[in-house]
Amino acid sequence: MIKGGIETVIGMTIDSSFGPLVMFGLGGIYVEIMKDVSFKIHPLTDVQAKDMIQSLKSYPLLTGFRGSEAVDLKTLQETILRVSQLVKDFEEFIEIDINPFIVSPKKDNCKAVDARFILKN
Repeated sequence: MIKGGIETVIGMTIDSSFGPLVMFGLGGIYVEIMKDVSFKIHPLTDVQAKDMIQSLKSYPLLTGFRGSEAVDLKTLQETILRVSQLVKDFEEFIEIDINPFIVSPKKDNCKAVDARFILKN
């Protein structure tokens, strides 16, 4: 129902050694096939969120490739930071999976299409 844009995944998991880890990568079926994802220890700074985006091998797809328009990287970075803030505010989360998070050139077209939240018992 949402047309255009690029599917990404934003999430969080708990590591037994490091605690909460925030994750970003290509979403949809691509996360399973390409496994092009980045993890950072929570909490994130704006620099770390930007680095997560830029560290992907698929980063050129987000910046405009072969004449396509670049996605709204600022909104993407802000969304990653909001997930990190959500983890800080609510310690009940043990896993978050927003897949896909559609990112497009226009902020109003950037949408979470599906999400799963797992809470502590």
